[in-house]
Amino acid sequence: MSTVSRVMASISTSITDFKANPNAVLEQSGGEAIAVLKSNEPSFYAVPPELYESMVEAMEDLALLLQANARLNDGKEPIEVDLDDL
Repeated sequence: MSTVSRVMASISTSITDFKANPNAVLEQSGGEAIAVLKSNEPSFYAVPPELYESMVEAMEDLALLLQANARLNDGKEPIEVDLDDL
């Protein structure tokens, strides 16, 4: 029975090629994430630092948005604040 795996990157390479020269593979990716495959299955994803930083920022922004929405929907009356008064 064969299995099908979802690859969450538009670029992929074999683990053999990645191990031979990881920096060259990252340079060829043009800053995108790379799916590193073992036996045609994703083994891990290699992510350049700039992309990783933007992913972390997006997760932090989402966490703040969820926190703000929870506070807006907590049933308490909102308090108006003038930013100049802070």
